[in-house]
Amino acid sequence: MGRPIILDEGPFHEAFLPAKILCRERHVEDIVDSLMPLKQGKPAKSLYVFGAPGAGKTTVVRSVLREHFGGMSVYVNCWSNRTAHKVMEEVLRQTGSMIHGKESTSELIKRFEKSGKKMVICLDEADHLKDNDILYTFSRNSCPVVLISNHPYSPNDIDDRIRSSLHLQEIEFGTYDGTDIDKILRDRIKGGLHPQAISEELIAEISSSSGGDARASIQILKNAAIDAESKGHESITIDHIRAAAGFARKYRLSYLLGKLNDHQKTIYEILKRNKSMDSGRLFKEYRRQMGETVTDRSYRNYMQRMVELGLVRQIGSGRWKKYEVTL
Repeated sequence: MGRPIILDEGPFHEAFLPAKILCRERHVEDIVDSLMPLKQGKPAKSLYVFGAPGAGKTTVVRSVLREHFGGMSVYVNCWSNRTAHKVMEEVLRQTGSMIHGKESTSELIKRFEKSGKKMVICLDEADHLKDNDILYTFSRNSCPVVLISNHPYSPNDIDDRIRSSLHLQEIEFGTYDGTDIDKILRDRIKGGLHPQAISEELIAEISSSSGGDARASIQILKNAAIDAESKGHESITIDHIRAAAGFARKYRLSYLLGKLNDHQKTIYEILKRNKSMDSGRLFKEYRRQMGETVTDRSYRNYMQRMVELGLVRQIGSGRWKKYEVTL
C-alpha cells in the first residue's frame, strides 16, 4: 500500500464550510450589509438568493451566518422540511426548545412568538416550501428571512400580503468561470489531499470541464481520489477523472430530477426519448400524456424551470422554438 491520497475527507463533504470564501466577495458583502442591522436592533432586509446549482449560494450564506450571526440564526433545508410544521420544529429545535413531536403548528408558532427572539431564518431549497404563510410569521416578528433557490424570484408564487411584508432583495449568483473553479479546487486540495496527489494539468482539466458547477467539480475530485486510493495508486490519473466525471453526471441528473414535479418529469421523459422537439409538438404530447387540461402558461413556466436547472436547452424563439435535453 502506497502513501495515502486523501489526508482529510472534510473539505470534500457537501456541508463543508471553508475558512475563507473565494470568488464571491461582493455577494458576501451584500448579504452582510442587508442583515447586519438586526445586530443593531434595527429592521434588516430579507433576501432572495438564487442561481444555478453549484454556484456557491448555500456555502456563502451559511458562512456569513456562521461568522456574523452565530447564535442568532437558523438554517433549514426545505427539501426535507417542506411544511410550516416541519420548519417551525427545526427553528425551535435549533434555538434550544424541547420538541415532543405532538405539538400543532399553531402551538409551535405561539412558542416561537412568545420567545421574542430576533434571528435570521435561512430557508434553503425554498421553492419546495409548501406553505408560504410561515414567511409572514417570521416577518411580523421582525425576523429577516434568507430564501435560497435555483430559480429566479417569481412574485406570483407568493401571496401579496406576504410579499409586501418581506420586501425581498434579490441577490443573484452567476456561474463560476474556469479560473474560479480552479481556485476553489486548489483550496480544497490544500486542505484534504497529499501535495503530490494530482497534477496541474488534471486540476485544469476538472476546472475547464465543470460547466461552472463548483459542487460537481469537488465531487469529481473527491471520487477520483477515492478511486485512485482504493486501487493502491499514489496519485490521480486522467482515467480516474473520467470515471468520476461520469459518476458525477449521473448524480447531478438524479439530484436535478428530484427537483421536478410530476408535470415536469413527464415533459422531461418525452423530450429525453425524442432528444429534441419543437415546442408546439412537445406541448401537444405532454397534454395528451397527462390526460388533463394544462394551460400554455403552466407549460412555459415548467420549461423555464427546466432550462434554469440546466436539464433542457432552448433553441430559437417564437414559432421556431425548440427544446433539447442536455443531461
